[in-house]
Amino acid sequence: MTTHSQHIPGILSAAKGLLGKRDAKDVKELQEDFLKTLYERGGSLSLEETHREAKGLNVSAESLAAMVGALILNGELTADRRLQLTDAGRKHALKLIRAHRIYEQYLAEHSGYAPPEWHERAHRMEHRMSEAERERIASLLGNPLFDPHGDPIPTPSLEIPAQERSGKPLAAQSWWRILHVEDDDRARFVEITDKGLTKDSILFITHIDNLGFTFRYEGERFSLPIDALSALNLEAMTIEEAALCPETRARRLVHLETGKTVRIVGLSPSCRGALRRRLMDLGFVRGSRVSIDMASPLGNPVAYVVRGTVIALRHDQARYILFQSDEEGQTETPVSAPESTHER
Repeated sequence: MTTHSQHIPGILSAAKGLLGKRDAKDVKELQEDFLKTLYERGGSLSLEETHREAKGLNVSAESLAAMVGALILNGELTADRRLQLTDAGRKHALKLIRAHRIYEQYLAEHSGYAPPEWHERAHRMEHRMSEAERERIASLLGNPLFDPHGDPIPTPSLEIPAQERSGKPLAAQSWWRILHVEDDDRARFVEITDKGLTKDSILFITHIDNLGFTFRYEGERFSLPIDALSALNLEAMTIEEAALCPETRARRLVHLETGKTVRIVGLSPSCRGALRRRLMDLGFVRGSRVSIDMASPLGNPVAYVVRGTVIALRHDQARYILFQSDEEGQTETPVSAPESTHER
């Protein structure tokens, strides 16, 4: 039987021949993507697994041989019966992960891009960002520990904490906090974020079966297919813990009725970056009282009175502002979440 180690001379020969024909930037990005993939798969892959992962990266057998050979020459990979990351390869992969997650956090806090766009833009930048640029952005952000999805960011010394998942099974009529939202599957990520769910969101599960689950969040009822749970890391909360979080009894400002004055309890965790800062500067902060001054003929935008000033907001802005009526604020223990008539 021919072993992987017997293929190494051919791999190295292919590397020297093929890499000279390709754009250096493309080759570098391909190698770095493969290093990250190998790290995320535990740092070791069999030959069969390697070919399978290469297909996922749209890499031909010829390109795979060249890429593996180049990484061996760089001292970032060893090959015998399995491909194995060296210490240098592991450090390179972690630097890429640090750059990616720092840039995603930067996009979340300082850009107007929608969450589904963060991953692709960060993926491009992780290959282009210098170490000095990476650390400058990290410093600008206050050296965050987590990216906007809840993934831990490797430290400057490339330490990374293990992620813990809740061992408690999901159950109906219970409170849960989102610790992490996986963004690898773009379609699933869009489906989740369209509901406004993000890291630190608190939801009340009302029903679950083998097809999907229904939950209340920020005063609205939503449903997701059951496979969406594979992209969510959830932490169970007791009723007492939920009672300490005023957002569990809050609704979105788009559901405020004319003639009522209510109290703002905060902004949704999905409201980030420039919009979050603008809404706070306009006075939509915890404790402010707000009412409707008038609505446009078509009902959107709506003019709200907050701190004596009339501010017009579109629905896609007002949905991030959470309020309680005085009656709701007097409820100490939320056995279930408040609900509007809106369902999605």
